[in-house]
Amino acid sequence: MSSPWFIPFAYVILGDSSYCLMEFLWSGGTIKGWWNELRIWLYKRTSSYVFAFVDTILKCFGFQESSFVVSAKVAEEEVSQRYEKEIMEFGNPSPMLTLLATLALLNLFCLLGMFFKQVFINEEGLRIFDAMGLQVLLSGVLVLINLPVYQGLFLRKDEGRLPNSVAAKSTGLALAACAFFISLS
Repeated sequence: MSSPWFIPFAYVILGDSSYCLMEFLWSGGTIKGWWNELRIWLYKRTSSYVFAFVDTILKCFGFQESSFVVSAKVAEEEVSQRYEKEIMEFGNPSPMLTLLATLALLNLFCLLGMFFKQVFINEEGLRIFDAMGLQVLLSGVLVLINLPVYQGLFLRKDEGRLPNSVAAKSTGLALAACAFFISLS
């Protein structure tokens, strides 16, 4: 972050985010709605690219392409109330939800692991910010963006939460990935 090349990138990121926020507010949206739009943009990009990659690999090995089942959209009173409050609705288990929850937990575990390592293992304190400040900032923003996923996994008790099967699978996969990468280092 001390490099002068940081300034143009920060300017573009802040300018683009500010413009998008102002445009969203000008068209009648709210800040929470804009933040949810950022989430959905991230989720769509993440899931579509990963599923396209997996589909391509499976096709190369001669397996059948994956298929998606269109879920039923039910207009219930509780669902409508959550929609009005701008609370994310997760619903039925699907591979996409497992993928998103696993990536969200992986981001959280990595951020917590970095803080744990810097605070409790290294005597230097939080010196990671000198060399890796942008990476820590990016990981922190991803954790903030994924707060509804964490709430849907562990805190919410309504019907719109993530199913327990998704929570178990994604937690297991994220912990396994962390254990694998820790064993490599």
